[in-house]
Amino acid sequence: MSDVQFELRGRDLPVDHGWMLYVELLRLAPWISEEKGLGIHPILGADSGQGELILSHRAKLVVRCRAEKIPALQAALSNQAIRLGDHDLAIGASKTRSLALYTPLYAHMVTTGSADESSFTRDIIALLDQMDISSRFICGRPQKMFDGVREIVGYSLMLHGLPLANALRVQQEGLGTNRKLGCGIFIPHKSITAVGAIDAV
Repeated sequence: MSDVQFELRGRDLPVDHGWMLYVELLRLAPWISEEKGLGIHPILGADSGQGELILSHRAKLVVRCRAEKIPALQAALSNQAIRLGDHDLAIGASKTRSLALYTPLYAHMVTTGSADESSFTRDIIALLDQMDISSRFICGRPQKMFDGVREIVGYSLMLHGLPLANALRVQQEGLGTNRKLGCGIFIPHKSITAVGAIDAV
C-alpha cells in the first residue's frame, strides 16, 4: 500500500465531502468500488465556519491503494475535473509516497457503527484485539458525516504506544468502516495532545 498524492486546484469544498468525493472518483475510475483496502483521504483545508473548507495552493487529493493499482489510478484521475456539490475542483499531477514506519498514528475519523463514545471505545478495543495489536488510544469528539444513505457518527482517533512492528499494518488495513469515505485511514502524527478526550487500553 502507498499513498498517491494528486495536486488539487479549487477555492473551497464542503466540510462533509467524503461521499461526494467518492462518487466523483468512482465516475472516473469505476474499478475502485471493488478495490479492497483502497482509502480516500479527507481533503484538508481551513474551516470557514459555514460548512466549507477553504483550500490552499498546497491542497492535495490523496488515495491509499495497492502498489500494483497506482498506474491505473494515476491514468484515471490525473488532469480531470470533479464537482462536489457546487464546488469545482481540478485534479493535477501526482506523486507516490510510501507509508512510514512511525508512531503515534492518527485518523481524522473512524466509524464502527456505534454512535455513543462508550460503545465506540469497546469497538476499538475489540478491533485491536482481533488484529492482536496492543496499543493505547485517545478518542476525540464525535463527528457526523453523510454515507450516501444517512448521517452517521464517528470519532477522531490517536493510537499511541503502538509497537513499530504494527505501524505499517494499521496504515495498510485501517480500523472500522467507510474507508472509501475517508474513515479509518491512519497517518503519522507528532503529538498526542491534539485529540484528547478519553484514554483506554
